[in-house]
Amino acid sequence: MSKFTESEKEQIRQCLLTKGKELFIKYGLSKTSIDDLVQACGIAKGSFYKFFSSKEELFYVILNNQEEIGNRLIVEHLQENLPHKEMISSFFHIAFRLADENSLLLQWFQDGEYERITRKLPKHLIEDSSQDHTEKGITFVQTLIQRGVLREQDPEVIVGVMRAILMLRLYKEKLGNDLFPKIMDIIIDCIAEGLTKPEQ
Repeated sequence: MSKFTESEKEQIRQCLLTKGKELFIKYGLSKTSIDDLVQACGIAKGSFYKFFSSKEELFYVILNNQEEIGNRLIVEHLQENLPHKEMISSFFHIAFRLADENSLLLQWFQDGEYERITRKLPKHLIEDSSQDHTEKGITFVQTLIQRGVLREQDPEVIVGVMRAILMLRLYKEKLGNDLFPKIMDIIIDCIAEGLTKPEQ
C-alpha cells in the first residue's frame, strides 16, 4: 500500500466504513457488492482488500463500531433505580428492542446470516471482539454486584448467561414472531429471578 500515505489510508478506511454503512442499510449486505463499495469511495477493487478481507469483515467492523447501542443500554441501567428483578428484566427487553430498531443488527439476526458472516471473518477479529464485549460486560456486572442488585457469582458466568439470552434473538423467526416475545418474557423472568439478589 506504498502508493497511499498514512493520511490517505485513514481517509479510505473511514470512507469504506461510512459508505459501507450507508449501502448496507440501504441495500442489505447480500445485495451490496465490493464493486459498489469501491465505487462509492473512488478506489480500485484491489485496494479494498488492503483494508478488509471481505465485505462481511467490513460489515462486522461497522456493526462493532456502533458502541453507542451497548453503551447507552449500560449507562441507562446504571442510572436506573428500579427493583432488582425489574432492572435485569428491563435490560433484556430494551436490548431486544434496540436490536429490532437497528437495521444492521436485523441483518445480522436474519436466518442463516450470523453463521454465514462469521464463517468469512478472520478468527482473530471474532476473538478480539468477543474479549472486548466480555470485558465491558464484566465491568457492568461487577458494578451491579457491588450495588447489591446481582447475587455474588463469577461475573464472567453471568456475562455468559446474558450473552446466551441475547443470542436467542437468532431464533425469533423460527419460533414465530408472535410467539417469540411471550417465550422471552418467561425466560427473562426466570433468569432475572435467578440472577438478582432479594430486596432487603
